[in-house]
Amino acid sequence: MNAEFKFRPIPFAWVAIHPEPVGVVQLIGGAFFGSFPTIFYRYIAKRLFESGYTVVARPFRFTFRHWPVAIGLVKEQKPLFNGILEEAKKLGYDYSIYEEDSSARAKNYFWLGHSLGTKYIALLELLSDLEFKKIQEILGDCVGKDQEEQIHNSLRDADLKDISLINQPSVLMAPVISGTSSAVPVPFIADLVDRLGFGVVPTPEQTYCLIKNSSLFNLTALISFSKDKIAEEAGTVRWLQENLGNKLLTDKKLPGKHLTPLGWLRGNDQLADTVIQVIKELTK
Repeated sequence: MNAEFKFRPIPFAWVAIHPEPVGVVQLIGGAFFGSFPTIFYRYIAKRLFESGYTVVARPFRFTFRHWPVAIGLVKEQKPLFNGILEEAKKLGYDYSIYEEDSSARAKNYFWLGHSLGTKYIALLELLSDLEFKKIQEILGDCVGKDQEEQIHNSLRDADLKDISLINQPSVLMAPVISGTSSAVPVPFIADLVDRLGFGVVPTPEQTYCLIKNSSLFNLTALISFSKDKIAEEAGTVRWLQENLGNKLLTDKKLPGKHLTPLGWLRGNDQLADTVIQVIKELTK
């Protein structure tokens, strides 16, 4: 069956449904670019599709409050994949992969993030641990009671088994876990925003604390770029290398800059080849 690369609107996402999928890749992009993933990440999505993957582009709104976005993404999982299943049936495509129980998706489902999108993937993975642990066990002393209550209230009616990302590998491209100062370049204004309680939540320090205290992140691949000043300034790549250590399944450094993953009609073939290779390695 001929595979036509076409993003179709499914509730909560744009999806390029492969007629005979070998896997599913969910893509979360960086700040601003991640709001329009079918435009800015089209090339790498097309390359993944041509390699046999259904690509789910997950747009998100820009905000300093990152928990609500992450919780929204995770709560959308079940209705999203129900929608993909029904669309695949209508198209006469193989749909068996979308019927798999979330616990059986280890070898077929992947996450691909760029820049800020990698933070959302990290938060999604942390939330997945709620299937087995209480919120307080996961958050520990990393965040305050306000964030704990927000997460608890937002997930009150969620079926945690349906939204679990446990055992779904993730590929982090040019990861950036940064604070208010990266979005508000004027230091005194950024400080004021933070003091007034309107800054980035969770903060980089809180996010790093959560990751470090987690027993997860055993299926994480890292791709960084040699001339990426943005990621270098944020220090996220270095922190992940130092603190995840042996947990990182792959740690590759490629030529390029922070925006190397972007591309519409043309893109970086070395990066696309590497991402596809890494995902295939993660299935072994």
